[in-house]
Amino acid sequence: MPESMRYISHHNLEGFGKDGQKKLSNSSILIIGVGGLGSATSLYLTVSGIRKLTLVDFDSVDESNLSRQILFQKQDIGMNKAIVAKEKLKAFNEDILIDAIQKRLDEDELRELIKDSDLIIDATDNLESRLMINQITYEQRKPLCIGAAIRYEGHLITILNKDKDESCLNCLYTLGDESLLDCDGIGVLSPVVGIMGSMMAMECIKTISGLNTGQKNIVSVFDFKNNIYNKINLEKRVNCDVCS
Repeated sequence: MPESMRYISHHNLEGFGKDGQKKLSNSSILIIGVGGLGSATSLYLTVSGIRKLTLVDFDSVDESNLSRQILFQKQDIGMNKAIVAKEKLKAFNEDILIDAIQKRLDEDELRELIKDSDLIIDATDNLESRLMINQITYEQRKPLCIGAAIRYEGHLITILNKDKDESCLNCLYTLGDESLLDCDGIGVLSPVVGIMGSMMAMECIKTISGLNTGQKNIVSVFDFKNNIYNKINLEKRVNCDVCS
């Protein structure tokens, strides 16, 4: 299918157009974590025309994943998530370049991947990984989109990392916090991860295309049980180990 027809809805979009689509088609996105959030995010980025995705996940598909990790099916149980996701996504858009990394990365390996990416998506589920990703993206001035989903609630933060005076995730959480919990142990309603993954893809597209020029470093909190939305300013912490 010619690109002019495949992405015609983007080309006709005021404020986006062919220029915005060209920026997407030249971009390389790193997605760390291909579970519930990463599945939905990667799918929308694939069909939106991102040039290259790098998927990182050392975990294997489990039966308990099937209710919310939309790329996986029963026959995928026991297989690596990044490898399966690559195969499934290529079926949606054969033109996209996809690298699948099926191991736990050390800090040096993560630094190299972030260096070669235009934007990083944190779809992990543990605080230690999130804080390491936050530190490296801050040092390298790479935009970072962070999502979380638990129970009936979703959190979304986009940190552009354009200026040294910006706040970072470490201003909100430190390794001593246990606030970012694992949905496997606490539970999450299936559509919550899909909604948040779609919103993370939207934030990525806005940032890459230049649409994301408004509010920055805002923590968006969505209570989907009661349809309540709140936002919190991510204030710079004076004694932050990363950005102060």
